[in-house]
Amino acid sequence: MDQRVSDDPLNIADRLARVLHLRNGRRLGFAEYGAPDGQPVVALHGTPGARTMFAVADQAARAKGIRIIAPDRAGYGLSEAHHFDTLADTAGDIEALADWLGLDRFTLAGYSGGAPHALAAALLMGDRIERVALISPVGLVADGAHVPMTSVQHFIFSYLGHSQFAARMYFHGVRSMMAWLPGGAEMLVTQYASASDRAILCRPGLRELLDLTMHEGLGTSVDGAVQDLRLYCRPWGLPLHELETPAHIWQGAADTIVAPEAAYQLAKALPNCTLEVLQDMGHYWLFGAFEGILETIREKPRQDFAPKTGLRTWFGVS
Repeated sequence: MDQRVSDDPLNIADRLARVLHLRNGRRLGFAEYGAPDGQPVVALHGTPGARTMFAVADQAARAKGIRIIAPDRAGYGLSEAHHFDTLADTAGDIEALADWLGLDRFTLAGYSGGAPHALAAALLMGDRIERVALISPVGLVADGAHVPMTSVQHFIFSYLGHSQFAARMYFHGVRSMMAWLPGGAEMLVTQYASASDRAILCRPGLRELLDLTMHEGLGTSVDGAVQDLRLYCRPWGLPLHELETPAHIWQGAADTIVAPEAAYQLAKALPNCTLEVLQDMGHYWLFGAFEGILETIREKPRQDFAPKTGLRTWFGVS
């Protein structure tokens, strides 16, 4: 049964499967993790994915006094599919959720395919956003000829991203594999992962969490994943140069899932951005380093550094 949203986070029976009914009647599902009355962070999952990916951060968020609000983006998990013409149009869902929950100022976080959506929402909501945290983000991939990519990245961003039919068939194939092949989601996630990613995903519970997230994200529909590729594999149409909100990008230099150079170009396009390059890390390092991400989010954003600062440092994974 759908649970309509209460505006009191301390009186919620089930924080993991909440549903907001938008003004047009569409369902928007979300989960909450961490401290119920803590510093709010709206966190957007990747492609494909679901709200459940942030369960791994629950304990660290509680310890640091952070409230993570993780919506299922349209077409994933508990959220109904909806056609958006542009990336900018997707920001309305995040604004509606923030309005209903009474969030005056908060941090926006986007992991992988959630990053372009986080930027769209930040541009819409302006001063309400304290910081934008982009983790292993899908960057500026619309012009793949000018972004160095592996064959797998070209397949995703240049082929699937420009053929909705091919993307739909691909994600239907992923759903079928997960349904009929035990461990299919794990096989898909690790097939092209870097050595550092595979080491992280061997930690207790992580592969099971990613398996749950893949099933949750694609179990009802592939529409969200197909739409994601359609939206961020063409010119975004976002005035990134106008985003004054402090942004922080963490990008693994050995990422085999998204193109690191596209993230570096994204950092250059944002006027108030810190880029942190993780030299030996791939795509899934986040799952071993949530505490560090949350610590950065908890700190007051710096306002005293030159635009387009680039930091090439090691971000320890404990």
